[in-house]
Amino acid sequence: MRSRFTLSLVPVGRTLAWATLLCFQGCQQSAPVQNEGEPSARQQTTSTNHALFVDITKSSQVNVNYESGHSDSNYALLETVGGGVALVDFDHDGLLDLFFAGGGRLAPEMSAMRGERCKLFRNVADLKFHDVSSTGFVPGTAFYSHGVTGMDYNADGWTDLLVTGYGGVQLLQNQGDGSFCDVTRDAGLEVFGWFTAAAAADLDRDGNADLFLSQYCDWKPEFESGRFCGDAKQGIRDSCPPQDFDPAPDLLFRNSANGQFESITEAANVRADGRGLGVVAGDFNGDDWIDVFVANDAGNNHLYWGGDSWPLREAGLAGGVATNEYGLPEGSMGIAVADYDGDLDPDLFVTNFELENNSLYRNDGNDFFQHMTAVAGLSGDCFSLTGFGAGFGDMDGDGWEDLFVVNGSVYHHTGQSPYRQPAYLFKNNQGRFQDVSASGGSFFEMRHPARGAALGDLNNDGALDLVIVRQNEPAVVLRGTQAPKRWLSIELRGVGGDPRAVGAVVSTSYQGRQLARWVVSGQGYLSQFDTRFVFPRDADVDEPVFVRWPSGTMERFDRLRDGRTNLLVEGEGVETGPAS
Repeated sequence: MRSRFTLSLVPVGRTLAWATLLCFQGCQQSAPVQNEGEPSARQQTTSTNHALFVDITKSSQVNVNYESGHSDSNYALLETVGGGVALVDFDHDGLLDLFFAGGGRLAPEMSAMRGERCKLFRNVADLKFHDVSSTGFVPGTAFYSHGVTGMDYNADGWTDLLVTGYGGVQLLQNQGDGSFCDVTRDAGLEVFGWFTAAAAADLDRDGNADLFLSQYCDWKPEFESGRFCGDAKQGIRDSCPPQDFDPAPDLLFRNSANGQFESITEAANVRADGRGLGVVAGDFNGDDWIDVFVANDAGNNHLYWGGDSWPLREAGLAGGVATNEYGLPEGSMGIAVADYDGDLDPDLFVTNFELENNSLYRNDGNDFFQHMTAVAGLSGDCFSLTGFGAGFGDMDGDGWEDLFVVNGSVYHHTGQSPYRQPAYLFKNNQGRFQDVSASGGSFFEMRHPARGAALGDLNNDGALDLVIVRQNEPAVVLRGTQAPKRWLSIELRGVGGDPRAVGAVVSTSYQGRQLARWVVSGQGYLSQFDTRFVFPRDADVDEPVFVRWPSGTMERFDRLRDGRTNLLVEGEGVETGPAS
């Protein structure tokens, strides 16, 4: 969310020969401002008979608004960040449940602040959800919440939740009986700050999930009290840019296995010069150590390579992911991870601020990422939107990971594009992307003030579904329609370490090509994706599934069942030796 007054530094002349093919009408800067409920221009080409997603929000009984506080008309920077959603099976019934951050409210003149209750919706089958937030299942949240991350901090096999926001974090321990208990103080996580994204992974390979917390700005309500941002000549007030406030340092906490976290921020050499909005942890270079990528707003992104000792090695510039292809920092928000080009290395996609292309970083396998936004067909004239949630997933069942991005301006009146903006959907054609938003369904025909979003199979039918959080408007639940003809789902359980197995890689073969999926923590924007993976299968061949566990051992699993989730437990496969 960079200041629009710095955008003159971004080079022009990016239009490519194929740009007209990939641009969709709703993202043109010349498009008229449209109110909520009005369709975008692409509606004219949508075929409802072949929609990739169907809006089932009403029938799902998911009824929740993320409260940004803008109704109090403060135009505070705090109100622009938005909220996220976690897709987790909190009660172990095999169905993904939904946990939404609540946001908060600022009193007029920002004299006081309160947090809004986070919401938990239990999946009761057939794509129906029941709100169990107010029945004692979820403690209240005192601070203004933004994001939520699933983790298993005590390695008991039950998914715990970490809520981030302005004022601190909240660790909710899953009690195993369908309820959560606030253990923030007991866990040593009572910290004050503006925490946005979080990732949980075992960085030191001691068997416990550590915690990386991304902070945004050194901001307090009184900093904006009486301050005017916007169009002074016309007297139009709007949000202040983040450059008006100093960056806040990211924090790293080591899980000491006794239910306590201790800060190792200094020992790990975690940088303090970023305004973090996104973070993802996983093994990005195949050395069996967890790495961390941080998407920073209005500054260089950070990339930390993990290893067998502290400190972490920060290599954002050396690794090619700190800036755009012109060496300029951008307003980075959401992060997606996948092998988009089929070379068996995890690549990174990052959403950016208006008048900046989103960034696709191709992993070349040598601790370096190449800028491939233009080559892959994801640039051109379509850069007038502000991107937030994003994710890779095989949304049409062909084995190639497609891409979704949801958008929304941070400016109500003075932005380069409307406040409500269209989402878009790209089909992966063997490493080149094609805009298929017009076939995405009714959600992709409208404009939204979108923020966090998460992919997952909500009804276990093999098709990926999508949940989107919007600013001060109801969250949206989309049912995916394109399951592979033959498929299986894979869930991992680590033993002797983090049960969620963050850092593992799952692979199998399909149509003569190897497919790989990475277990990561923190991707998307302020959200938690389904940690299971759906793979298509050949019509007449039962290919084995291979798992490279975070320890570095490789196992083969055979005789897996189609059309259902297969739980693969570390140590129960056929060990094939250390992964190469």
